Amino acid sequence: MTQRAPAGRPEPYRGAVIAVGTRHGKAPQLASAFDRHLGAGLLTPPDLDTDQFGTFSGERARRGTALETARAKARLGMRAAGLPYGLASEASYGLLPGSGLPGHEELLIFLDDVRGIEVVEGYRSAGTPGGAHHAAVVDDLPTHMIEGLPAQALIVRPAGGEPVDVIKGITTPRRLRAAIHAAALRSPDGLALVEPDLRAHHNPSRREVLTRLGETLARRLASHCPACDTPGFGRIDTESGLPCFSCGSPTPLARRVIHGCPRCPHRSSHAVSATSAEPTWCPRCNP
Repeated sequence: MTQRAPAGRPEPYRGAVIAVGTRHGKAPQLASAFDRHLGAGLLTPPDLDTDQFGTFSGERARRGTALETARAKARLGMRAAGLPYGLASEASYGLLPGSGLPGHEELLIFLDDVRGIEVVEGYRSAGTPGGAHHAAVVDDLPTHMIEGLPAQALIVRPAGGEPVDVIKGITTPRRLRAAIHAAALRSPDGLALVEPDLRAHHNPSRREVLTRLGETLARRLASHCPACDTPGFGRIDTESGLPCFSCGSPTPLARRVIHGCPRCPHRSSHAVSATSAEPTWCPRCNP
């Protein structure tokens, strides 16, 4: 249960400017929610080298966890802009934990050095922009990859070996054809590797996730701790054990949601709206 600021209470972020640690155009997906719910503006410092923390295309491996990387990006933006507030996100693509299905996980972090807090929201989706394909010529690619241009851009490199000679941000069939030809010539097996460009400014499905996360995080920052009045009170954990509809045994699904403050120890627990879980989730009914 979020705690809205009562009428007359100062809004802590109204008029604030928040640095966005990105070089890939994420601010437009976040700006509307932060303006509507907080009265805050966003600023993206120019020429931020967030690629130093890792790239999807593999030239630089991500050195830390997704959370550590998002935090480092936010700090980079804050230092460049000279601001006490920062925002940044980090995405991971691969097999989703617990499902074995390919998907997308995105973290969005907010740092507030005035209050000494950080607030994190995440989103998990089974949708991805697609997989990688080998091609000697453009006609070897699935039709959907070409039809997705220019909205969903592609990257091309020689198949096999190290992630070098990567051509990113390909948005036209003509450029795609030329990139495949060049990469195939440099590849030992005569094939190019073609993949979706996962960077936010070339990835429509990721921009949709960022818009949703921006809304969730901005709403949370508009919620105040009932104990110390710090902004950012919201969901921090869950308690599993929702009973099976068929046999009543506890399942891995959440039965309660834990809300907490990013600054003080105050916590509250709330039952989820569902009263039971489908037997599909039950270790006893569906071992």
